[in-house]
Order: sequence, then structure tokens, then C-alpha cells
Amino acid sequence: MNIAYLISAHTDAPQLARLIAALHSDAEFFVHIDKKSDISPFRQAINAPNVHFLERRIDVRWGTLLEVEYQMELIRAAVCHERHFDRIFFLSGMDYPLWGNERITNWLEQLGDREVLQGIRMDTPFIQGQQRELYTLSRPLFRWFGNKWNQRLSILCRKVLKAVGYRKRLSFRVLDEEWHLYKGSAWWCISEELARYVLLSYLGKEGIEEYFRDSFGPAETVIQTIAFNSKEWAPKCMLTEGTYPGLDALTPLHYIVYDPVIKVMEAEDLPALRESGKMFARKFRSGVSDEVVCKIDEERL
Repeated sequence: MNIAYLISAHTDAPQLARLIAALHSDAEFFVHIDKKSDISPFRQAINAPNVHFLERRIDVRWGTLLEVEYQMELIRAAVCHERHFDRIFFLSGMDYPLWGNERITNWLEQLGDREVLQGIRMDTPFIQGQQRELYTLSRPLFRWFGNKWNQRLSILCRKVLKAVGYRKRLSFRVLDEEWHLYKGSAWWCISEELARYVLLSYLGKEGIEEYFRDSFGPAETVIQTIAFNSKEWAPKCMLTEGTYPGLDALTPLHYIVYDPVIKVMEAEDLPALRESGKMFARKFRSGVSDEVVCKIDEERL
């Protein structure tokens, strides 16, 4: 079983090193460090031939298309690597595995042609209220000035467009097809074939980047939208129907607690981590999560 781990990180080099050391030693790791962060601590903490730091680094702004840019750079690095990967995971540097590596491998071998990519269609009558509002408001992405002024300009434009009644449609045209918006999680596990299809579609199909350029949270919608609008790939993915269940319910592999932001795991969370049955959890921080990580490792091994 050839496995690739795509990891995005911006802080806490010791935690990233701990995550990589816990996972399959024969896997390949492709790591993007936010351009705003000093990469030196990460390179010092992690020095292994199967860990590949991306040369092209994105100055990431949360909730914008810049997140998709680093997603695509990580996918490109994996699909262009000399090894063929049976499965490609996308993780955060602040994640940690709850399962042992042998259990992960055995589970992957039972997947067949199923893709661990979950999504919900956003232009149905079941999606109302705040969730619909988030994705119908236009959020223009500006790159002319520094991040602070670009963000302020984006917020101003969003307010003006909202005031004049402009709303984005939750479907759009790609070539001669009508595509629907799907939302899921940024954490998934897919085949190399689907990863390549996503990358080539994003780069080559007119209309995709244009639609998402002013969208909210495209890191959680672009890949799902590409996969679920494909007749070949949609049946292999995990479709959620009905009302919006919350982002934690759309994250099949990760245990996450929103409290109201993502909670940092501590020793007191161990019972809930055990009961979750999930493969991974987030988030963990050096100096705060050390005790719970040690206990997880005892059970994983």
C-alpha cells in the first residue's frame, strides 16, 4: 500500500515532526509551510528523505482561493512524484492519528474503489439560513497590497455588494455543463486517480477558478464540487443529503470539537477521542497536548 500524506502547516514545528514520526515510515510526505512563516524551524525539526517541503509557498489567507492554491500545489507534488500512490491523505500539521498504522493500512485495503471525500449539495431547499448566506455573498480576493489592506478592501466590497442585493448563485457553468456547489471538509483520503482528475479539472476547465475567486471557504468546496459534478467520480464519493449537518459531520476521518473554534486536545479529552472511532483528531499543540499524545501513542502501539 503506497500512501502519500499532504500536510499544510504554519506553526509548531515540533508538533509537525511528531505527526510525521507517528505515521507510516514508508509513506511520502509533502508539506506546505505558509509563506508568512519561517520555514527554518520545520527543516531543522524534520530531516528525512521521504519528507518533501514545497518550494513554491503560498501567502495564505484563510477562507480565500489562496488556500486552494496550496491544496493544488500539494496535489501536483504527489501526482508528479515517481511513486504511484494508492491513497492520498490531506492533513493539517496540528492533526494526530488515533489509529495505529497497521489498522490504517488494513482499513485502506478494504476500501476498494470508494473515495473518502464527503460533500453536501448547497443549492437544495434543505440548505437555508446562515449556510446559504455564507456561500451566496461575494468575497472578492485582492492581491494588490499587503494582507491587511487586501482583507479590508475585500470586506468593504462584500458589504457594498450585499447592500445592493448582489448574490452569487450556488451553481455555475463549466464549459457547456451546469455545475452545482458542494461543500465538505478540507481533510480527506482519495486515490491518486481522483487527485489527478481534480488537479487537471481545476487547471484546465474554464469557469471553475472564476467562480471560486470570490467564494467563501473554497478549500472546503472546490475539490468536492469537481468530484461530485463528475459522472465517473460522484458515485464513488460520500454524498450527504438533507439539511446541513455541521462541518464535523462532514469530516469522515477526523474528530473535531468546535468550541466555538477548534478545541486544542488535552488529557481530559482522551475518553471522547477513544469513543469517536475516528482515524485522526485535531488539533494538538506542543506543550499543551503532550500528555494526551503520549496516552494515544500507548494505545496506538
